[in-house]
Amino acid sequence: MRENIVASAVEMLEKCGLRDVKPWHEEHAPGLAIHEMATARMGRDPSTSVLNGFNQCHGVRHLFVTDGAAMASSACQNPSLTYMALTARAVDYAVKGLQAVRR
Repeated sequence: MRENIVASAVEMLEKCGLRDVKPWHEEHAPGLAIHEMATARMGRDPSTSVLNGFNQCHGVRHLFVTDGAAMASSACQNPSLTYMALTARAVDYAVKGLQAVRR
């Protein structure tokens, strides 16, 4: 994947008019340099997404997914704080749902 990213970046830079672009990347153990994202897209429509706005699975009522799978894309920053925020929101939603059932 890294090799493809580097080749794509070089291609984009050259198409923008840069010359003599020298590709560079470091070898890392798997999982240290990339964040796997977008395998369980968040959205309102169950036919086009896996999770609702609270990271709850449309098809499995008590399943919450709060990692990068919910995000459609990734920037170059570490997404860990976003994961924590998504998790906090999902937990708050789940707890409120449980409290409502107990009443």
